[in-house]
Amino acid sequence: MEPGPDAPKAPPLTLRARAQAILHEAGWDLAPPPVIWSPRMARCAGLFVIEKDTRGKWHPEIRLSIPLLRRRDWPWPQQVCGMNCHTPEQVQQRILEHELIHYKLWADGEKNWGHGEQFRRLAFEVFGHQSITHGIGTEPE
Repeated sequence: MEPGPDAPKAPPLTLRARAQAILHEAGWDLAPPPVIWSPRMARCAGLFVIEKDTRGKWHPEIRLSIPLLRRRDWPWPQQVCGMNCHTPEQVQQRILEHELIHYKLWADGEKNWGHGEQFRRLAFEVFGHQSITHGIGTEPE
């Protein structure tokens, strides 16, 4: 039975919860890294980074661009990872999937967790991406 128009709506998922759902749906037994919105990223829509703390421990993080991904004036559909996206939420989903592939490869101990052959295989087979780059912003290869 469909909830009525006055039924309370479920709160939107946090970025970390969205990342967890993507990892789960992909069948990857990983806890999500921290996922944050960055107001300073203006050239790249998403970024997977690893930073070393003062004790020498590495910490992964996914950063998503507020200036690029919270825009509402994109011409639709928008090509992201080679797929047509029709809403800002779909754009954010594709970018998050892309960055989580980097994270999985890193977490698995792969030497190359960039846009290599393993990345390409996971992007195409797991998420159906048709491109290994976002297509939003200018991202490094």
